[in-house]
Amino acid sequence: MGGDRPGIVAEISRVLYKHNANILKTRASAVGSLFILVMLVDLTSANASADWIREEVKEVGMRLGLGVSVEDAEGFRRRKKLIAFDMDGTLVEGETIEELAKAAGVYEEVKQITKDAMEGRIDFKEALTRRVRLLKGLPLSEVEKVKQRLKIASGAEDLVGELKKAGFVTAIITGGFDVFANHVASILGIDYVYANKLKAKAGRLTGEFEGVILSPQDKLKALKEISRKEKVKLEECVAVGDGANDLILLEESGLGIGYNPKEPVKRKADALVERTDLGAILALIGVSQVSREVARRLKVEG
Repeated sequence: MGGDRPGIVAEISRVLYKHNANILKTRASAVGSLFILVMLVDLTSANASADWIREEVKEVGMRLGLGVSVEDAEGFRRRKKLIAFDMDGTLVEGETIEELAKAAGVYEEVKQITKDAMEGRIDFKEALTRRVRLLKGLPLSEVEKVKQRLKIASGAEDLVGELKKAGFVTAIITGGFDVFANHVASILGIDYVYANKLKAKAGRLTGEFEGVILSPQDKLKALKEISRKEKVKLEECVAVGDGANDLILLEESGLGIGYNPKEPVKRKADALVERTDLGAILALIGVSQVSREVARRLKVEG
């Protein structure tokens, strides 16, 4: 999926032919300015494993600037009913903890820890604990100012609105903070929110958390809890995230979408999207299930 241009079909097909994969069927369509190509491929006689071919297709797709999803046929046809989003770098632009760090005068220190955590070099809980400790003493009035400055990601309102029209249950499951996640959820109309809670005393942050830290494993627990409440199977869930702390959630969902993905996510997610407009995700999911009427209403800038 991407902007239409010569060579897309040829480049993807070349990978498949090289490994003796048999293309049974292709279907091309357009949603707004997005070109979408669906290929049904038989790997029975392939000379490489499905995982190997999957990685090559994703690599070529990313090089071409495409959104790519590689699923088994059964999973592709299965109707998805629930979608869970990460918040920072996905539904909102940038990292909210870094905005707090700017207000606290510790931006460079926090930014480096964030980078290491998102790329998987530091354990998530350790990284978050260290960053929050640096925020000790920040007035809640400054936290409120950061909240009011949050910029919702391009396409997020249209995406969530159309998913709701298509019957999806929506959730934010984030290692970020509830003060921001609840704000974003209220703007977008998100059904469920799971996030970390900052502790405050006498109008200032203490540098600690209230309750337990929402770890990558806890993100999956949250999704399972929502799916049980909504009577939705995990294989009917979509998860969207960008960093290493989203990997467990992405891998265990029916479809894991790496949005503007960091390197660990590029290697492991089923689907990858590097576009800066979240509306592209609707086209990716909607290839098989979102109604034509909904798709026609989607406008994606090229």
